[in-house]
Amino acid sequence: MPGAVEQRLLRQGLIYALGLRCVVISLSSVVSLALAPMPDRAVAVAVVAAFNGWSLCYAVALVRGSRPTRRWLPPVDVAVVCAACLTQPWTVTSDPRGGATWILIVVNLVVVTYPWQVDWPVLTGATVAIVTAYFVGATLADPGGWLGDPAIAPWTAAQAALSWGLYRFVRRGARAADRAVDRAAQLRRAAVIAAARRRDEREYLAALHDTAAATLLMIGNGVVARTEPWLAEQARRDLRELRRSEEAAQGEADLVPLLRDVAGTVALRIAWRTPGCLPLPAADAVSLSRGVREALTNVVRHAGTGQAGIRVDHDAEQVTVTITDQGVGFDPAHVASHRYGVARSLVERMIQIGGQARIDSRPGHGTTVTLTCPRAVPDVGRSDRGVIASSFQRGLRWAVVVMSLAILVFLDLPRLLASREAYTVLWPQFVTWSGLLAVTVTVAVATWRDRPLGRWRAPLVVLVFVLSALATSSVRPEYLLGPAHWSEGDAGWQVVLLMMDGRIAAFAAVLAAQYLMTFGQAVLVGEAALSVAGAVSATWAVLAFQFAIAMIAAVLQGMATSSARAMGAAERVRTAEAVARHLHTDRADRMSALAATTVPLLEGLASGKLDPGDGSVRGSCMAEAARMRRLIAEDAATADSLSHELRACIELAERNGVTVSFAERGTRPELSPPVRRRLIEPAIAALATASGKARLTVASTHESVTVSVVAACPPLPPMPDGDGVRQSSVVSGGRLWVQATWQGER
Repeated sequence: MPGAVEQRLLRQGLIYALGLRCVVISLSSVVSLALAPMPDRAVAVAVVAAFNGWSLCYAVALVRGSRPTRRWLPPVDVAVVCAACLTQPWTVTSDPRGGATWILIVVNLVVVTYPWQVDWPVLTGATVAIVTAYFVGATLADPGGWLGDPAIAPWTAAQAALSWGLYRFVRRGARAADRAVDRAAQLRRAAVIAAARRRDEREYLAALHDTAAATLLMIGNGVVARTEPWLAEQARRDLRELRRSEEAAQGEADLVPLLRDVAGTVALRIAWRTPGCLPLPAADAVSLSRGVREALTNVVRHAGTGQAGIRVDHDAEQVTVTITDQGVGFDPAHVASHRYGVARSLVERMIQIGGQARIDSRPGHGTTVTLTCPRAVPDVGRSDRGVIASSFQRGLRWAVVVMSLAILVFLDLPRLLASREAYTVLWPQFVTWSGLLAVTVTVAVATWRDRPLGRWRAPLVVLVFVLSALATSSVRPEYLLGPAHWSEGDAGWQVVLLMMDGRIAAFAAVLAAQYLMTFGQAVLVGEAALSVAGAVSATWAVLAFQFAIAMIAAVLQGMATSSARAMGAAERVRTAEAVARHLHTDRADRMSALAATTVPLLEGLASGKLDPGDGSVRGSCMAEAARMRRLIAEDAATADSLSHELRACIELAERNGVTVSFAERGTRPELSPPVRRRLIEPAIAALATASGKARLTVASTHESVTVSVVAACPPLPPMPDGDGVRQSSVVSGGRLWVQATWQGER
């Protein structure tokens, strides 16, 4: 099935081909009626009116009609064109100096535009039928005369073949654009999904840090010795937050109500300066609200004040939320880099949405936290537009290169060799032919190397003009503008090659200048092979085809823009759907992991069934807080992930009064997150319930890693083996020795 770019090309190409046919045929037929003699003018007027009316109806029906209609209309059109050809005894006059008749222009334009309407077998049959009808009509109108020139048949067939080649090259360019854009879209979509999953993971970890981990750590450290109403409410709030994190944030959300919700969870008087509403992408609004929650939590914990201010500013580029307090302040330079609240909850949370967090504070002068989030959506269609336009131009340029070479080799060279008597001297003709061939080859090489002509364009255009003038100067007056004057119109194809990717006005001016220069030379001589009407008719037939190339190039450029815009919109929808699916899966997996450990603890604390003063409850809360801390540490990008995660667990144990000595030896390989979790789990469980002193050791080789703990703590339940990790433990003298060993594959 054609891709999006190819589909648009086929439709726009059909519209353009039919429009070109209607305009050129109507103009040429009206000019012929006005300037050329007609055997029966009344019949000619009726045929011209009927055929142009049919062409218009045919174009409208073919564009707007259904698929069955588009199948039967072309055969009917072939029959109508054949009928028009058979009217030549009444509609055209045989005049060698009259140039191409309007019926011949009809034949040429119809077969040239058919590739956009029918496939090649139908094109072949239609060309044979139309050419046959033309010769029948020409024989009836002028038996054995000029109208039945045998060269018309191969030239018409060549035009059909060249037009088919142009169509195939441009369509191949559209397919290449589809493939390139699709590959780029897949890469962008994968990058967006990966970034969204990463960002969502960090947002989830930030939510854990701000809610459940803080509550459980507080209980594990013995800060709360009995059930309190505020503790139950905090546990319920933590549960709501965790379950809210399970739901993917899609669409838009109003930032202002979210900020007021999080402000209601802290014991502060807030001075508000916000707009009435501010809709943002839901993920951005949630990230900003959670950043504000962390900032307000820090005010409660550290600022020593009961007041804070929240201000929201926004413009077309970004949203800024400012949280201020007049508390004790601090020196940001003296905050440890591993402290999660400043380093991750605020700064990295904003980085994940393309924004930033700035913390300004001085001891005794309060603190200002500024969170910014961009609103502008990057124009991903810009690169696609370039890819599509480049593919179109490359395909079209190759088509014109092939056409130019075919015209030079198979039409112009035989005509030159067969018309030696038409030239005063022969060498200018061969020099011109060779020069035009060299220009075509130069453009072909540039196209093959995918390089622009750049500064060589103007010199090559000048060269074409010089060559055209040289060839015209050696044509005898009686042969000027006739078949022997092969360079008169065909030099224009090199102008097309050189100017087709420029502006339409510049293209038209240069092409017209080339023709006017040739006509001017003929006028100065005062004699030509064609009459004024014949010259206009013959020139119009070729010039319309050449100018059509520039119009096609312009249409393709515009289509590249519209295609990129439409494909970008469709890509954003597909990407949003894919992100939603992945986030839903990730969040469901996280919630299922919490359901077995964290959720029961919070539910028990919220309902009052669990006593925070009970030693076993404290130990379970400390162990779960340590697991969360290890999970948060796992997210950090460090050179030694295992050591970093272990140190996070040690920090919690030391907060609980346990003195931990930590030693490492050996060089260990890179370990996957599941392996690290299994290695650390026994250490978490042991340190969470330990007292006094503990020793934690990591011994590594290139093929194995062992994490062992010696501590005064209760025995641990056995952990099932998995991921290449085995656990063993021994209790001796009231102390537990437990180790987990990973053995790599040999």
